[in-house]
Amino acid sequence: MGESMNQATVTPYQDQPELAAAISADNTFAALAQEVAHERKTQAMKWWYTYVLTDEIAGQASSPFTITIEQGTDFKCCYLTASMFSYNVKTASYFPIPNSGGLTYWAGRGLTMRITDTRAGRDLTSGDVPMELFATPGYGLSFVKPFPFHYFFLRNSKIRFDIRNLDSSSRTHGFNIAMHGYKYLTPGS
Repeated sequence: MGESMNQATVTPYQDQPELAAAISADNTFAALAQEVAHERKTQAMKWWYTYVLTDEIAGQASSPFTITIEQGTDFKCCYLTASMFSYNVKTASYFPIPNSGGLTYWAGRGLTMRITDTRAGRDLTSGDVPMELFATPGYGLSFVKPFPFHYFFLRNSKIRFDIRNLDSSSRTHGFNIAMHGYKYLTPGS
């Protein structure tokens, strides 16, 4: 850390003379090799991870649900996916396929969501946003592209999802929300 940027940089792959010579001869290749060496050295401890939130909300209700980023890792979210469905409590059928008795339904278009990074005190959506904007597959069976959601959460962050069900009180909805991205091992952990 005490080295200045003006000092001679260490050429990656010094243990492979032919490759080191090729890197030195081509500035573009040298820049790429330096970037890869930096990635290996400083970000070797990262992996793909998915945080999942699965719950249900009664009709005409509003509730906060939370995902916590654990101590010792930061999380870079790349995209969100979600699905919502309604079910009849008597059959407790959580799988959203309508049947002949009409006991299971796709969620009515009445769920909204607000996302807040409580650690930073920052709203990540513009108020309550219709859930179908994030939903994949949401209200149908065909998948669409995941919703891009780029945000870096520090360790111990709590991400609050305020869900509102605007449907009738007899219409309970189940939902699944997933944040997909990279976990980074933080220094000193």
